[in-house]
Amino acid sequence: MQTPETPKIPLVSIVSVNWNKPEITLDMVKSFKHVTYPNYELIIVDNGSTMGDIDPVKNYPHVKLIKTGKNLGFAGGTNAGIRRAKGQYILLLNNDTIVPPHFLEPMVELMEQDIHIGIVSPKIYYFDSPQVIQFAGTTEINKITGRGHKIGYLQEDDGSYDQTVPTALTHGACMMVRKQVFQEIGLLSELYFMYYEEYDFCERAKKAGWTCYYTGKSYIHHRESMSMGKHNPMKTYYMFRNRWLYMRRIEKGWNYYLFLLYFLTVSIPKNMFAHLFKREITHVQSIFKGLIWNMGHLQIQQNETLDS
Repeated sequence: MQTPETPKIPLVSIVSVNWNKPEITLDMVKSFKHVTYPNYELIIVDNGSTMGDIDPVKNYPHVKLIKTGKNLGFAGGTNAGIRRAKGQYILLLNNDTIVPPHFLEPMVELMEQDIHIGIVSPKIYYFDSPQVIQFAGTTEINKITGRGHKIGYLQEDDGSYDQTVPTALTHGACMMVRKQVFQEIGLLSELYFMYYEEYDFCERAKKAGWTCYYTGKSYIHHRESMSMGKHNPMKTYYMFRNRWLYMRRIEKGWNYYLFLLYFLTVSIPKNMFAHLFKREITHVQSIFKGLIWNMGHLQIQQNETLDS
C-alpha cells in the first residue's frame, strides 16, 4: 500500500485475451497471487468464447473482466483491453503464460530509467522445458525473406542472455509498452487478426523514435499456441497471409518487390510442396486463401487510434 511518504509506484495494466481456454487463463491468473509488484491491474478480455466459463477469474484480486461478445482476434481483443487500461505502462501478456513473483520490477525499472524506451520484453522460456529459451531478443526482419531470427531460440539457458540490450523486435507473448506510445502511434493493427501484429507495432514505434529492449533480468514461461494449436490450418493461413501483409505495410520500393519475388517463387512453392508431401491438403488450401486475401485487400489503411 502506497502512502504519501513513499515514492509513487507506476500502475501497470496487464492485458490478456482468453478464447475458449478458461482453464489456461485461470492458471495464468493464479500465478499472479505471488507477484510482488504492488501496483497493477489485471484485465482479462474474453474474446467471444463459446466454450468454458471464464467468470471464476473475477474471484481473484486486481482482476477486471471484459467480454467482447465476439471473436475480435488477438489484436482486436487486446485493443479492447488497452482502451480500458489506466496504467502508465501496459503489459500485453498471453493467457498461456505463467509468471514468476518478481517479473514486473525489472521491466518497470528499465522504463523508468530511460524515457526513450517504448517497448520491452523479458526472457521467455518454454513451459514444458523450463530452462529452454524461446526468446531472448530478435534480429531485424530480413528484407527479402520477410523472416527474422529469435536470439537464443531453443538453447539451454547458461546465463549468456541475462543482459539488457536493444532488440529489433519484442515478443507478443509478453511486451510492456509505455502508454504514451499507444497515444502517439495508435493500437495494434486489427488487419492482422493474429500473428505479426506485434512486429508491425514495433516497427511503427521505432519509426516514431521509440526504442525496443530485451531484458534478461525478467522472465516468464510460455505454453505457446494453446488457443490456436501449433498445427492448425488456421495458423498456417494467418502466418502466410500476414507475412505478406506485414511486408506490404513496412517495406517500400525495391525492398518490397524483392521480397514479393522471393515469397511467390521460393517460399510459397517450398511450403506447399512440403505440405503436399505430408498430405496436409488443408494447409495448402490455407496458403492459397492467404494469397487470395492479400490480392483482394490491396488498399490498406493504418488508422488504429486509441479512441477508435
